[in-house]
Parts: sequence; C-alpha cells; structure tokens
Amino acid sequence: FYIRDELSQTLGLPENKIRVTATEVGGGFGGKIYLQELMVAALAMAVRRPVKYIMSRKEDMLAATPAPQAVVHLETGMTRDGKLMALKSRVVYDSGAFPGAPMLPGCLLVGGYYKCENLDIQGYEVLTNKVSVGALRAPGAHNVTFAIESHMDMMARELGLDPIEVRLKNAVEEGDPLPSGQPYPRIGLKQCLEAIAESEVWSRRRKEPGRTSQNNTRRGIGLAVGGWLGGLQPASAIVCLNSDGTINVTVGSADITGTNTSFAQITAEVLNVPLEMVNVTTGDTRTAPYAGMSAGSKTTYTVGRAVKLAAEDARQQMLEIAAKRFEAAPEELEMADGVVRLNGSDEKTLTFQRLGRLSTNFAAPFPAVVGRGAITTRKMAPGFTAQAAEVEVDTDTGEVTLLGFAVAQDAGFAINPLSVEGQMQGGASQGLGIALSEEMIYDGEGRLLNGNLLDYRMPTTRDLPPIEAIIVEVPSEEGPYGARIVGEPSIVAGAAAVGNAIADATGVHLTDAPFTPERVLRALGKI
Repeated sequence: FYIRDELSQTLGLPENKIRVTATEVGGGFGGKIYLQELMVAALAMAVRRPVKYIMSRKEDMLAATPAPQAVVHLETGMTRDGKLMALKSRVVYDSGAFPGAPMLPGCLLVGGYYKCENLDIQGYEVLTNKVSVGALRAPGAHNVTFAIESHMDMMARELGLDPIEVRLKNAVEEGDPLPSGQPYPRIGLKQCLEAIAESEVWSRRRKEPGRTSQNNTRRGIGLAVGGWLGGLQPASAIVCLNSDGTINVTVGSADITGTNTSFAQITAEVLNVPLEMVNVTTGDTRTAPYAGMSAGSKTTYTVGRAVKLAAEDARQQMLEIAAKRFEAAPEELEMADGVVRLNGSDEKTLTFQRLGRLSTNFAAPFPAVVGRGAITTRKMAPGFTAQAAEVEVDTDTGEVTLLGFAVAQDAGFAINPLSVEGQMQGGASQGLGIALSEEMIYDGEGRLLNGNLLDYRMPTTRDLPPIEAIIVEVPSEEGPYGARIVGEPSIVAGAAAVGNAIADATGVHLTDAPFTPERVLRALGKI
C-alpha cells in the first residue's frame, strides 16, 4: 500500500488505478522503504513497455541509502551508589546530501534507557557531500546506544560497581517518561537484564573474575542494553470459512520473515483448529484489506491483532449458525478440532465442513462466514534487549575474536518462538558486524572507497560464535496475546557489548566503531 500511495502521488494517478502485488520478503532492514519503483513505473509509462531495473552490487553500494554515521557527546552525573542524576548529550548525525537522518529516535533513546531527572539532549542533522542516508534496522539507535552503554560501563568501573546492578538500579519501567515526556507502557528492560545475568556468557564472567592472558592475548566479557520504540499504523484482515471447512486469511502486509506463519497460528488458536486447516494469503492492493508498511517491527503487533479480531468475528458467526441449527444460545456451544458441538453433547455437532456448506452452497440458508478485523492504536509496544559478548584481544595485532555472545530480548509473547529466535540471532549478527568490520569509508570529496563486499567486510559464519537466544516475555497491552515488536531491537546493543568486553579485557574503552585492529592498537598506545 505504501508503494501504491507513493506511485499515485508521483505519477498523478488515482490509487484505484494502481495495482501492486507483493512478493515474499526475507527481510526489509529499512532499505526497502526507499523506493526505486517510482522510477521504474515512470520509465514504463514513458516507453509504454514493461521495464525491469536491477542494480549491480557496485550501484547498490553507491546509490542505496546507508545507515548514518554519527558523533555523540555525553556528560553524566552519578552518585557513589550508582544512581544516575544528570545526562547531557549532543547527537550529530551525518544526513548526506538531503535531510532525513534518524535524529529524533536517537535523541529519544540516548536518554531513554535509564531514569534520569535532569536531561539536556540536543540533536542535529548535518548535510554533507555524500549519498543520503536512510533507515537500517532500528535507524539511529545503535549509534547512541554505543555511546550511552559505553558510558554506563565507564561510570560503573570508576565507582567500583557491578555493571548489571548499576543498570538494574536505573533501568526504566512502566510509567517512567521518555525524554519527550511520554510515559512508557509496560516494558521488560529489567527482566532482560536479569535474564542476561543468567546467560552462559555472563556466568563465565562471574566464575572467572580474573581472566588470565596468554601469548599477549586478553579475554573479556561485556554487556549492553538496547531497544526500539516500534512503529504504529492502522491494519485490517479478513478470515473466511470455505465450503470444505478450511480457513482462508487475507492480509495486505508483505510476508516478511515469516509473519504469515504467525497469522496462521493466531487464527488456528482462536478457532481451535490444527494449523494445517489455515491458509494465509497476501493479497494485492485491489483485493487485500489495508495493512500499511511492513516496517518498524510492527507487522505482527498491528496486522496480527487485526487477524485475531477477524478470526474472533468469524468464530462468532459460525457459533451463531450452529446455535440456530441446535436451537441453543451461542454461549452454550464449544469449538474444537474443526467441530462445533453443544456443551456436553456428542449428538448435536456440526463440522466446519458442514458449516461451510450451510453458508456457501446454492440456496444456502445462512450467509457466508466472513470475519473482519480492523484496528488502529496510538500505544507503542517497545522492545528491549540485553546482550553479553565474550572476546579475545590480541594486543600485538589488535585483532578482536568473538568467543561467545548472548541475547536476551522481550518479545511480549513469542507466537512463533523459532522465528523470534531467528530475529534475535540475525539482528545480533548485524550488530556484531557494526562492532567489528562494517563501515562505509569516503574520501574528502564524498566518494565511496569501499563499494564492494571485498572491502566492505560483513561477518560470515567463520567470524561469529554460537549466539545464545533467551526469550523474555513481558506481555504488551495491545498486541495479539501480548506480542510486541521483535525485529529491530536485536541489532542495537552489539557494538556496545563488544566494546565493553574489549574494555574488560584491556582496561581501555574504544570510542570509535568498528573496532578495527588499527583502532584497537591506537587505543592501546601501540601506534
């Protein structure tokens, strides 16, 4: 629908004259919000022929919208027992050639993880002679999180306090204000900290408080928290009963990272049927109910809630049909395994297949079962994470090797635990890339110097340790079954956790990421 709306405005066509068909999407990560479709559609209209546009890797690196670089200045005041009293921050984002850097979420989060009565936060976007920046999975969050979480460890070390205890003492809870003054809804930051404290990685820090060094290597373990506030947008869904008793669910959101599986699970739960009886279809913009962008970690939170309402509507319609056949009240009926029956009766039963035929066949006595759900919400469901990293630092070469990593994240309610774990581990992998190797390097004229995957190095399976995923469940107030945003928080804290682990190993805090060998050696005073 977002593509349709933008095409309508750009091409001057009514929205009902544009049809957009979505395909399955492995992941969006923010970059797919910025539309090449507008250019392709304009070209197709100009030549009156189909047009297909494929970027080479070099073109993608040069023209796509990268995450912004940022400089964060911090000053804090903390009591000797670890209470955060004051925070002053100046956040400057490089926006590239045009405005659009994620300065607002950055300013909200730099002062949004901890209770602090005295805040002074200033945010700036600066324009430079480079490609314009865009969204990357929790845009702007990892920059400020690296700063504040490094700072929290510095303060804890200076005061001789435990880094987890300092964070638990100050962590925000339900009702605490964001820097904007808006109160947090129910959140699980403290629960994430408590969970990471029991992780295998952090347990090794407790068991080995004096990690030894061998052959000029040092081992260290660090942690950090992170989070993302999430997106909001209206959504709707339709649930229909077929004549053979199976269920169709129609949504307008792209099937991104397997969200359609979660929608099928929600529907099956409401109707108390096996999952294989439910099929989910992503319709096009002419046939599907409205769903907005599949972005901002909001798809399950918003569309999932609409699916649940639609399934509940369909369930009520089916119960009313059966009640009329049984001459009973809908409240006297129960539904299980594709059958509706009168409570306590084995004789008065109707299968879903029979209900489907009673509402779809020629001259059927009842209308078709079409459940509808539509929602809007202004209440966020922020997701928080706590992450722990174990590293080995070679003090001769500056090389940092990851030995272990753990992620504890509040999912609200994990409708599909395997998918949630995949999101946590995938986001953490990206966060570790930000920590150790990923950086867009430009010359003084704004030309990209490492526009290929040989020079822009992403982590591979050889670089990453096993990632322990710990699902924390603090239900949100409005998500389906308490589910909250999941996709973006996991990328946010990786750089900070690795940086704090390096500091634990060497006693030196790095203030620039990624932590390349050159930067490590410079921090150690060896170059």
